[in-house]
Amino acid sequence: MEKYDPKNIDKALKRMEKMDTLKGIHRSSSNIMSFFDENDKEHELQEQKSLAEKKQIEYLNSITVLKNILEKKGTKEEKSRVKSFEILIEATNFFTMTDNRKNTIKQNMQWCNEIYEKYLDS
Repeated sequence: MEKYDPKNIDKALKRMEKMDTLKGIHRSSSNIMSFFDENDKEHELQEQKSLAEKKQIEYLNSITVLKNILEKKGTKEEKSRVKSFEILIEATNFFTMTDNRKNTIKQNMQWCNEIYEKYLDS
């Protein structure tokens, strides 16, 4: 059995440091390394889209919980507003939504939280 040479660890660490340094250097689009920059940007974009989808699902789950509570205790107007808000959330692209849409969703979520607290206590 061969003995492992600890010098190889140092060599590998130096190569990794060198790669980190090279990654930080701006590359022109004609350089082959620009492929990696674009790949990193695409990965970041996909992460942001994924977070937006998770937020949308989280809101829809909250609406479902509130709808279940309102089925037993809510008024017709409350049920109607929650249903309308659910449709708004389903139709909204959380990744590209406008500030106006963000404000509308925020206001409706605050109202939903108030209604939830109201019926949770009763």
